[in-house]
Amino acid sequence: MTAATQIYYNGTIITMDQKNSIVTHLAVKDDTILAAGFEEIMQYKDKNTICIDLKGKTLLPGFYDGHSHLMRAGQQFLYFLDLSAYPIGNLHTLEETAQRIKEHIKTVAKGEWVIGAGFDETALKESRHFTLQELDEIAPENPFIIRHISGHLLLANSLAYKKAGITRETPNPAGARYRHDEKGNLTSVVEEPAAMEPFFKAGLPMTDEMWQKSVEYASKVYISKGITTAQDGNVTQNMWDNFFKAHEKNMLHCRVQLLPRYPLGYMDLDSFENPKAGTQLTEDKYISLGAVKLLQDGSIQAYTGYLSQPYHKIIYDTLPNDNTWAGYAIHKREALCELVLKFHRQGWQVAIHANGDGAIEDIICAFEYAQQKCPRNDTRHIIIHCQTVREDQLDRMQKAKILASFFVTHTYFWGDRHKNIFLGKERAERIDPLQSALRRRIPFTLHNDTYVTPIDPLLSVWSAVSRKTAKGEILGKEQQIDVYNALKAITVWGAYQFHEEKIKGSLEAGKLADFVILRQNPLAVPKEDIKDIVISSTVIGGRCVYGSLE
Repeated sequence: MTAATQIYYNGTIITMDQKNSIVTHLAVKDDTILAAGFEEIMQYKDKNTICIDLKGKTLLPGFYDGHSHLMRAGQQFLYFLDLSAYPIGNLHTLEETAQRIKEHIKTVAKGEWVIGAGFDETALKESRHFTLQELDEIAPENPFIIRHISGHLLLANSLAYKKAGITRETPNPAGARYRHDEKGNLTSVVEEPAAMEPFFKAGLPMTDEMWQKSVEYASKVYISKGITTAQDGNVTQNMWDNFFKAHEKNMLHCRVQLLPRYPLGYMDLDSFENPKAGTQLTEDKYISLGAVKLLQDGSIQAYTGYLSQPYHKIIYDTLPNDNTWAGYAIHKREALCELVLKFHRQGWQVAIHANGDGAIEDIICAFEYAQQKCPRNDTRHIIIHCQTVREDQLDRMQKAKILASFFVTHTYFWGDRHKNIFLGKERAERIDPLQSALRRRIPFTLHNDTYVTPIDPLLSVWSAVSRKTAKGEILGKEQQIDVYNALKAITVWGAYQFHEEKIKGSLEAGKLADFVILRQNPLAVPKEDIKDIVISSTVIGGRCVYGSLE
């Protein structure tokens, strides 16, 4: 009989298998699970087996990050000035934010770029952006930009516009725009990645070393939150290359699935002969291939999410205030259909970002069109965020077997503002409708969209179960789900979405020994306490990569 290298015992082991088994013992051989069960597992013990006493702690499959931007999260952690407002950070007013910027600028040379991140104007007392004049006064001698919390807006001062080569005559890129005032002058606000890209290229040209350090830093943060498989959902060719370089240097501390980005800085996607999602790209299974990533709208809290009905309230004078503004689509529907069909025909899994139900409608039509023109089995195409999906749209997603990855902590971070500003009560209570998806047996994942919000799968579970806002209100009680299904959304359904269910997602014989050990059992603690459960250790391939097994 094969001997185990480790046996875990004396704890609660939630396997997440199809039988919903909860056991007390787990046997591991090197990087693979031998067996999960009870006292009989000790038959795998020999003189060299290390027996690890869980001391009553809870062991679960390693957490899946349903969608985030690992490398850019590291970039933000290391190279951007943190301007996060409450509840993510501690800033409450524009004045406090300006003061932090001014203090930081004292430490940099004249003419040097300064880049901030995390700015969330509607979380501040004034509920507005800095004006261009204000930014020029705050940073008179430095090109200065701020990436909005959503990742879909950027604020720039006049020096940054000049360095990026943008003038009032610069045409808007497709699916993006530079906001102008009533006189046609540029404002501080830049919308969507195609318009934002020139500023980042001018302001922070990333070297290979900087990208690799970003991978190292972020992956350490991810494993501290129990994540064993992360995602980078927007990978350019340069980023792709540096993931492999970081891995070769032992700088990648968790597994990661890479989603090539289209169209900005996209890779030669036609060069992939068999682009099957879930393909392991390194021998140790640390890097795998994911879906091709597209965008169809922006962010609701940036007013660039594409809704079928107008926004509830418009609070900016640079947007139409006539009850007509509903955001906009990145691609015309016909163009999106042909683009999706192209990748669908090549064999790609396709994942498309959409927050507004107008964008979601476009995507469902595109997936239906692709399947009609080129029938395929087991595509597992994904709508990322899927925030305001309607009941009729969920019916069509169920029929077309389209998956969803929900950014459910929207209910916490922006729920109050969705209700009072962006969407109004009726639509806000239905954001991230997990119970509706669950009733239709649509497998879904949960994510934090890090760098947008801090990586924290247990906070996602808590949000899925409680749907509490930052002010403590319950937003859409009928969309709450139970704890076990919320855990499935960060374990076994994550593996399914990633086409990796044969090797990950549950604690079963033959699967990789990727798991997380928690101080408390999320199925047993008061629901309010789930978000505060401590990660004791994270194990990848049988090796403890975070915390201690003692």
